Amino acid sequence: MQKLVDINLLPEKIRERTTWLWIVLAIFVAALISWAILSWMAQKNEDEARLLKQQTYEVQKQQEAITSQLRPSAFGQEKADLASTVEFLEGYQYKTHPLIKDLVKALPERGFFMELTFTAPNEVMLNVQFDDMTEPAHYLTRIKSSSLVIDATFEGVEAKELGANESKQEGRQSVLPRYEAKYFIQFVDERGVTPPNATADPNADSEPQLPADMNTEGGGTNG
Repeated sequence: MQKLVDINLLPEKIRERTTWLWIVLAIFVAALISWAILSWMAQKNEDEARLLKQQTYEVQKQQEAITSQLRPSAFGQEKADLASTVEFLEGYQYKTHPLIKDLVKALPERGFFMELTFTAPNEVMLNVQFDDMTEPAHYLTRIKSSSLVIDATFEGVEAKELGANESKQEGRQSVLPRYEAKYFIQFVDERGVTPPNATADPNADSEPQLPADMNTEGGGTNG
C-alpha cells in the first residue's frame, strides 16, 4: 500500500524538482547576463578614459609645439620693441640745464624760483618771487634776450605778505610784501620727433611736470 502511495506521488516530486531546477537556471542566467553587462560597461568606460587621455596628450603636444614656435619670434619682437623705445627716449630727451641756467642767470639778486612746470614739449610755466615790484618786468626783458627763448609773456603778479617768522629770520623789523610773478615761456626745442607707432593724446602733457628747486636764487648758477 505504501509503495502505491509513493508511486502516485512520484510525478509531483519530479515536477517540484524541475521547477527548482528552472528557478536556479534562471537565476544563473540572470547573474551571467548582469555580469556581462557590467563587464561591458566597465570596459567601455575604460576605453573612453584611455581615448580621452590620449586626446589630452595630443593636445598638450600640439600646444608645446606651437609655443616653441612662437616663443623665439615673440621674444625677438619684444626685444626689438624695447630697443626701439630706448633709442627713441634717448633721442627725445631735452637737456634742460642750459635753459634753466639762462633763466636763473636772469634773476635779480633776491629772485627765487617758486615753481617750474613743463606744460608742452617746448613750453614752460614759471613762478618767480621778487622783493621789488619793478623786478618782474625787468626779468621778463632779460629772459627774452636769451637765445634759447622764443617768446615769453607775463601772466600776472601777486603780492604776498612776508610772515613774522620769515621776517625775523631775515632780520627785518617791518613786515614787507613779496611779489610772485608768473611767466609763460616758449623755448627752442630741436627734437621735433614723435614716438614710433605712437598716437598723440591731445589731453596729455608731453613733458612731465617738474617742480623747480625752491632754493634756486638769482645772480648766477653753480657750475
